[in-house]
Amino acid sequence: MKRARFASVSAVSSILKTLLLIVPFAITSCAGFNGKSGSTFVIEGLSSPESVAMTADGKRVFISNMGEKLEPSAKDGDGYITEVSPDGSVITKKFLPNSKSKKLNGPKGMAIIGKNLYVADIDRVVGFDITTRAQVFEMDFSAEKTVFLNDLAVYDDKTLFLSATDIGKIFKLTLAPKPSYNLVEEGIAGPNGLYYDKERDRLYVVGFGEGGKFNGALGMVVFNGEKPKYTKLSADGGALDGVALLPGGRLIYSDWVAFDKPGMLLVYDLNTGFFTELKLSQPVRGPADLYYDAPRNMLWLPKMMEGKVLVEEVR
Repeated sequence: MKRARFASVSAVSSILKTLLLIVPFAITSCAGFNGKSGSTFVIEGLSSPESVAMTADGKRVFISNMGEKLEPSAKDGDGYITEVSPDGSVITKKFLPNSKSKKLNGPKGMAIIGKNLYVADIDRVVGFDITTRAQVFEMDFSAEKTVFLNDLAVYDDKTLFLSATDIGKIFKLTLAPKPSYNLVEEGIAGPNGLYYDKERDRLYVVGFGEGGKFNGALGMVVFNGEKPKYTKLSADGGALDGVALLPGGRLIYSDWVAFDKPGMLLVYDLNTGFFTELKLSQPVRGPADLYYDAPRNMLWLPKMMEGKVLVEEVR
């Protein structure tokens, strides 16, 4: 499928131009549920929603909110995580952090291992016990000169992958017994969304681009017991954000396309190498870090620029 390229962001609003200066390739009231319409519903009233995570039993869902100010790299303390039910009903708008934990600034990608939820927050990864709401983990990445830690993916019950969009790197975090991290890959154009495919021992990566250009690509890091090797699966030319694996060996991923226009979802078939566009029931501005709920065949897609999350059956 032919992909459109966007060489200019001249139509970006003044707020988003400011964001591009802070991170060159980075990108309202009370939250509520607007009701179901067939197999589609929208969660509204969020604050720059970026990512969605769900517990293994499918009973609890969390949405990260970067904050109302749309400053993803600012340490302004206005970020939070919302808990909703699988049907989209808001349970607790500001579930995390609690009053005894440090504030969240610009929380983005999340991952859940057991009862702990981990979230990337500018230059650190923070962990919370979702039963007690207490903060139980923190790892500082400021020494890496990053201000845009972005997504997390689970490798095993003690290990996470982490993307650092602004410095083009992917790290592997060891959570226990002694927390540490090491570099997995570097030189990727704005690594953003991550998905680890345990069966194939691959880490799928989508890039947002670098240097203010939408030149990100879909790619993968292959392990197989050897030195990690990054390979592109698509040509450069997108502002890619979230990625997940669908049944039948298909990757679904989001592309912002432009800041002032609706984005789109693309599907890449790992077996045939073909790309197709997945049509949605409504336009999505700022399609961020999506989540695929396999048992229900439902896609959770943050509409970052609209303060909403679209939940829709994959057809």
